[in-house]
Order: sequence, then structure tokens, then C-alpha cells
Amino acid sequence: MNVYLCLMAPVETTPIREHIIDLDLTPHERWQFLSGYITDMDELLSCYLRDFEGAESMLLAGMIEYKKNILPAHYLEEIACVASFSRFSEDQVLLANLYYDILKLYFGCTAFAVNTGETTFHCRNLDWHTENNVLSRHSMIFDFRHDGETLFKTVGWPGFIGALSGTKPGKFSLTLNAVLSQDPPEVAFPISFLLRDVLTSADSYADARTMLEQTPIVSDCLILLSGIGAQEHIVIERTPRRAAVRETGEQFIAVTNDYKKLQNGTGGNILQATSCSRYDRALTLLREAIPQNNEACLNILQDEDVAMQITVQQMVFNNKTGEISLLRT
Repeated sequence: MNVYLCLMAPVETTPIREHIIDLDLTPHERWQFLSGYITDMDELLSCYLRDFEGAESMLLAGMIEYKKNILPAHYLEEIACVASFSRFSEDQVLLANLYYDILKLYFGCTAFAVNTGETTFHCRNLDWHTENNVLSRHSMIFDFRHDGETLFKTVGWPGFIGALSGTKPGKFSLTLNAVLSQDPPEVAFPISFLLRDVLTSADSYADARTMLEQTPIVSDCLILLSGIGAQEHIVIERTPRRAAVRETGEQFIAVTNDYKKLQNGTGGNILQATSCSRYDRALTLLREAIPQNNEACLNILQDEDVAMQITVQQMVFNNKTGEISLLRT
């Protein structure tokens, strides 16, 4: 399986579907629109769960205590709503939603944030190996609203209730990149649910930073966080219990799939196979010319030495306005 061959597939130009998630509804009601996406959702869930073959029974056996001790009731109710439109059980739907924390070695990703003086663009390639282009084809934008107003937006798929990429207009944006350390996993909060919690409750870049640095999590990750101020862009390097923050004196910052501040105790691994070359290329392009619009940001993401064969989404968030430009590849 040539997971890290750095060639990009053609960009898909069909419109991206967008759905409102009304947070004023009960958790059981928020995802009712999924009744129109049963086939798409079951295809996605099958794809996620297939990667757990041989371990699914063991993983499901631990769900009772995990749900009881770790997960808030409102997330479990949303999972139950999703499962009601699916041929899969609630525990299987939850397991699929925890994919990153269990099997993050399939993720790549390159991301950067750049302040133009007018706004900050937060940009990322989501690199994730899947069969039949399923993640690309079913990509959606979710507009989470409270009192009729947009609270935040995420980029995801039908059946996935957490966040890997999101923006809170006028406040901040965040995206998740995979990384590996030798620190043991913890029985703790899943990272995709933490990112959604941060988008929901953090009222500022500073609040988001504190939550992302201090909350115990299940597994390793790198989080690009950017605000709207000139120097509000950092990479938060995490293991389940440790955190380090990487800052920059430049107008931009980039991240791929290796620690640069934390001592991780590992040699090379599958995630790092192209990490440094993608990181170096992104920085070179940013130093050559600061991108001033969505198109210029996408040009960097689409560079042949930045994009990958497993790139499924390319996105640009405008932190000031909350506008999202999303392409599927």
C-alpha cells in the first residue's frame, strides 16, 4: 500500500454539501437530516470499521466503562441519533467516531496559518488513506448554530459528530495533524470531541489555547491553532499528558507530522516518511510570497511537494469572516 506517495489526484469541483446543526435542539434531534444520507453514512462507517477487523470485539468490550466514565451524555445521545439511521449499533458508530485515537497511523496532513495584515488564513490538507475515495466524496460542512447564529463550522462527513477541522468566526480556527510518540495512551477524552468542545465553549484564542494544552487526551496529536491577531498562530504538540507550544516570529507557521519541541523518544515512523519534506516545502513557499487570498493559499496546498496521493480535502478558513473554501481531491 503506497500510503505516502506524494502525488495528488484531480480536484473535485462538484458543490460541497452544507448542513445546519441546531444546538438549541435536543441531542437526539440535531442530526435528523442524516435520514437522507443513510447509504453514504453506512459506506463511511463500513470503511472506518473495516480497519478494526480482528480487534473490533475487544474494542467494543471496553465501551461500557468508557461511555460511563469519560463521555458526556449529550455526545452519547448524538451517537444514538446517528445510529438510529444506520445499520450499525451505537457502540459501532462510537468506535468509528474514535478512529483517530485508535488508528491515527493512516493520517498524514500538512497545515499552515498565515496572517496577511487583513485577516488570518488557516489552511490544511487532510491526508487520510481510504478505499474508493469515500472520505472525499462524502465531505460536508457543518454549520453549528445557537440562537439562530453560527457558533462555529466544521469540515466532516455524515455520521461523524466530532471535529478534525473547524473555525469559530472572528475568534480562531483549529486543525488536527497526526503524530506518534512512545508515551502510553490514556483512558481519557477523545481528541475529536475535545476539538468540538473547544469550538463550542472557548470564547477566544487564549481560551482555546488553554483547553488544548491542559486537557488530558487519549493519544498523541499536533494541533494548529490560529486567531485573528498578528502573532496568534501556534502549534500545540501533545501526548496524552504532555504539551509543548511551538511559536514563530514570522507571519506564518506550518505543521506536518513530527514533533519539533517535545522529546518523543521515537525514531522514524510511517507518519514521518514525508513529513520533513512537506514541511520544508510549505515554509519555502510561504517565505517566497505571503498568500493574500484563498486561491494563493490553495496553490500552496496543491503544490506537488506538499499534496499527497492520499489528500482527500483541501481547505482554507478565513478566521475573521468564518468563510470556508473547501475542495475535494
